[in-house]
Amino acid sequence: MRQHAAVILNAQVAVKSNHEDRSHLLAIGVIAKVFGVKGEVKVHSYSRSSQEFEKLGTVLTGKKEAAAVAMKIENVATRGADIYLKFQDVNDRNGSEALVGHFLFVEEKARKHLAPGEFFIDDIIGMSVHDSREKTLGVVRDVVRYPAQDVYVVKTEGGDVMVPAVKGIVRRVDVKNRTIEVDPPEGLFGGRE
Repeated sequence: MRQHAAVILNAQVAVKSNHEDRSHLLAIGVIAKVFGVKGEVKVHSYSRSSQEFEKLGTVLTGKKEAAAVAMKIENVATRGADIYLKFQDVNDRNGSEALVGHFLFVEEKARKHLAPGEFFIDDIIGMSVHDSREKTLGVVRDVVRYPAQDVYVVKTEGGDVMVPAVKGIVRRVDVKNRTIEVDPPEGLFGGRE
């Protein structure tokens, strides 16, 4: 069973033009690179599904939440497991290159409720990781998605450690207190468990 789920979205997002009126924004992906010469971009999605982007119609894009601007999605395409977006009024490579590295945001109210035991990626990132003796091991800096299971990339004093997000290792995720309790196999954290 998966330990978390990617961001799943409702059908439409009400986008407000006044930044002060917005509810908290949530990152649902990041623009990874340019594709072709007609303004298309490849998206590293936190949601797995191209259908969710099709239902949205509009997302907010920006390097930071405060600077995000609304952009209308003109087309959604998939090539294998990859998702590609074409935004309205971005019609060439130069326009799409300016978007690389920008996050895709939606308002918090567009977030779908998850089943028990499922978590949003943006909730997991930044959580403190500790063992059953409450010894802090590091902080989750990324979540890598694989077909078999997700992997939490934990930043430690000795470098990054890849922790499989499976029940045998991840014992408890406490979203409220922003902690993850793990029972790592011997040697996973360099013998420091």
